[in-house]
Amino acid sequence: MGFTAKAMTFILLGGAVLSGGLPPQEAPRQVKVDGRSLPVYPRLLEEPPGIASPCVAEDGTELVTARTKEGRYALVDVTVPDWNRVEVRYFGDSVLAADAADFPSLARTGLHKEAELAGAMSINGRPIAEINEAARPGRLSTDGFLAEDEDVLSVLLGDDRLARTLGLTHPLLAKPLLHLWNLILQEQKSALGAWSGGPHAWVHFDHFLYNGRRISYQAHFTKGGQKSPFGDGFDGGAHVFLRREMEPAEAKYLEARYRRLGPQRIAALKTMLSGMTSGEMEPFYIVRYGFYEGHTPWRVDPIAIASIFGLRSLEEIERAFPGKLADALFSHHVRPK
Repeated sequence: MGFTAKAMTFILLGGAVLSGGLPPQEAPRQVKVDGRSLPVYPRLLEEPPGIASPCVAEDGTELVTARTKEGRYALVDVTVPDWNRVEVRYFGDSVLAADAADFPSLARTGLHKEAELAGAMSINGRPIAEINEAARPGRLSTDGFLAEDEDVLSVLLGDDRLARTLGLTHPLLAKPLLHLWNLILQEQKSALGAWSGGPHAWVHFDHFLYNGRRISYQAHFTKGGQKSPFGDGFDGGAHVFLRREMEPAEAKYLEARYRRLGPQRIAALKTMLSGMTSGEMEPFYIVRYGFYEGHTPWRVDPIAIASIFGLRSLEEIERAFPGKLADALFSHHVRPK
């Protein structure tokens, strides 16, 4: 993507918009997990709660465990509404849901049907050629949404095949990123953090836990607004850098499997599997279109999501792409000639 400008508007995934000041704090509440009654953020704990992260409380609340910069712990409500049952509006008139009009199979199964992609002439009412032009580097954004040798349909097809090979769907891959943004926005809502670490960087949590991964991040909010090439009303106003530490055993595994690539290429492989830069637009693109962006600095690769958030172990990912993991991560989804 690469922002030319962005707006400081905070949107909770439950639909509430926070801008021009924070709302009054809600009364502290408790949830039950495995029969235990536990406080929800902004209440803090002195010790880790000792439950899975993420987890679902008895009342359906989706929770992740986070650790503050001061060494305390929190159970944070990061619930993502079920967009198949409730119409959830974001970004003006946009709706968090699959684009069923253009991609009925995506809406029904969470994956594309290749014949639907092959026959697509427009997305969201905008011709494919216009989307490709707007998504090129230097048009709507500095870095673009597509590499110069890609087009939107080749990228949708390529990433759908990656998701299928991993045994995952686009909604499953979007959910950790939606959880992350809800975590960030709960930080904002609580007013317990502080602006720190550079322009418009909000800091309260040191890291959060996700499927056994310890993930650190830093969110930045800036002025202006990043427009969407799909003409769907999604406007970007933030970006986040996230990273998890690769376990020594994982590093050794990659080094043994891909020794032929050489140290620099192996280092790039490790970096790709342990961190990414994302805006808040990307998870909505994944849900709506199965779009992770092309091979640009803002790409949220399906394999990287699976690795960072523990949706698949490194061994499972390698089995899905035996001996070809570097190709799967770095090769562009080149448009047909």
